[in-house]
Amino acid sequence: MKGALLILACVLCLAAQGLAQSTAAGGARKTGDARVKALLDQIGYKYELTVDGDFKLIPIAIDSGRSQLAYVVSKTHQYGTLEIREVMSPAYSSTGPLSATIANRLLRENGEVKLGAWRIEPHANGQKSLALFAVQVAATSDAETLRLAIKSVILVADRMEKELTGTDDY
Repeated sequence: MKGALLILACVLCLAAQGLAQSTAAGGARKTGDARVKALLDQIGYKYELTVDGDFKLIPIAIDSGRSQLAYVVSKTHQYGTLEIREVMSPAYSSTGPLSATIANRLLRENGEVKLGAWRIEPHANGQKSLALFAVQVAATSDAETLRLAIKSVILVADRMEKELTGTDDY
């Protein structure tokens, strides 16, 4: 009985420690990462929180009269001593896998952009593919760095959305 209580106490301590580490590293929370909230408020961008605790920016107006949706992810990842987060914007959705023509176009674009890269995310139980442009930034970035990352993803994604579809869905 004492052994079972000792094991239970150890499990609870490890779980509490893991939760503390996740929170300290800016892990995804339903309230979102407070650091991102403060920066977005400082920049003046309007947003709503997703169920995952990510920041969904209200579509941002672009000079061309178009607008573009972007996300700032609350969950961060460690790469050595660097804590990074992602800023991303959708540009294209297809039923099933992307065509070879569109996939190759996105790969060519990856060689031309200075910051960030295209990625494909399956959604709707694998029935659709979503092309997103994403940039990784330090989780401790200042407001200007985050603003520039957001600007980069929305401009690149919107340009590609316009090229591939001619629409302004995102």
